Amino acid sequence: MNRQKKPLKFYLIIFLFSTVIIAAYSLYMIFVKNAAVSDIYTLWFMPLLFTVFYWGSDTILLKFSNKKKKVDYEAKFLDEISNEMRNSKEFIVEEFRRLQINQKFQEDLKRAYQIHENGESGVLTIEKLENKYRKNSIEKRAMKYVINYLKENEEITETE
Repeated sequence: MNRQKKPLKFYLIIFLFSTVIIAAYSLYMIFVKNAAVSDIYTLWFMPLLFTVFYWGSDTILLKFSNKKKKVDYEAKFLDEISNEMRNSKEFIVEEFRRLQINQKFQEDLKRAYQIHENGESGVLTIEKLENKYRKNSIEKRAMKYVINYLKENEEITETE
């Protein structure tokens, strides 16, 4: 369900529509049913209460739904890299599984994300990630895609 903040105009229309309905009902009760004004004047507060309640519930629901929508930038980073790896058709499914359960490689992916977010530092450098694995290992081939992605995005941020 697409929850968006409703404009003030929406609540004003609800208020005016409910005011017209209550006014029509009040006039009907006064002139047709011969009701006293003191019997129905409490209804005149209903449009305001209804509109405030409607606005309050919308605001609360919007806050809860916005908490669920927080963007996971690390997952987005990993998805983009894995898409590049899949599109290359250089890896088979079993190799993806091995990379996924390899703790050392997963920690290096987290380091790569830190470099992506904060830039290189004395401890976290692209060069250290490049030289970490054996030459023909699966991890080395996969890290090549991570490093290419980091370098591409580093160039993009430098040009901006």
